Amino acid sequence: MSCSTTSASGTPITSLPLASSVALTDTLLGVVTSGGVTTAQQVSVGILSSAIASGAGLTDAVTAAQNAAQTAANAATAAGNNAAATVSAMRGVAGGVAALDSAGHLALSDGAKLVSVLTVTSATQSTPAILSPDIPLSDQTQIGTGGTILADIIARADALPSGTYYVDQNDVVRRARTVGTLPDDVTVNGGVYIAGSSTLPAGLTSEGDVIITDGTVYFPNTWNNNGVLCAAGV
Repeated sequence: MSCSTTSASGTPITSLPLASSVALTDTLLGVVTSGGVTTAQQVSVGILSSAIASGAGLTDAVTAAQNAAQTAANAATAAGNNAAATVSAMRGVAGGVAALDSAGHLALSDGAKLVSVLTVTSATQSTPAILSPDIPLSDQTQIGTGGTILADIIARADALPSGTYYVDQNDVVRRARTVGTLPDDVTVNGGVYIAGSSTLPAGLTSEGDVIITDGTVYFPNTWNNNGVLCAAGV
């Protein structure tokens, strides 16, 4: 019988069961020619598959693909680093870019880290949004759109004489020459100040219980209503 058609036990090869699966450590019986010598040898599935892959060029293709993937990853990392460095270099310079810090506030770089420069308070249904500078402003900072600069506002405030100011019943801002204090037992009835048992300070008298002012002394939160001391805003 021929070895190509019959197993060593005499069973025809076509009658042997077919394997449903193999592992890399499984072996096959085959005729191998190596170095001009042909012999029957056991060949592992792993060695056979490696030889097939190498002969078909699959090993080189996998290695080339892995090298290409690593090269692409290195290029992507370098590009990301370059982009980050470019953005950092453009922060805080004319025509550059800004960023938001961890609180969502406008921030610029001081060369080493981000520094918050503008706090943003979000608007609600009842209040508008507010922008509050976190860094000192130049005296040339423009306030609003009318051309007024911060230096002008500071100069106006400094030009006002010291003292207590109030708004009278005609919405006129006035400076009080003398400021007094009402006794603790003074009350308000219908917007009119009513005297208690305490002695009234200078500038005030009473008609019945109603407090009358001669206008020489200003008492906070009051206004002179034709001589009657009334609560401001009432």
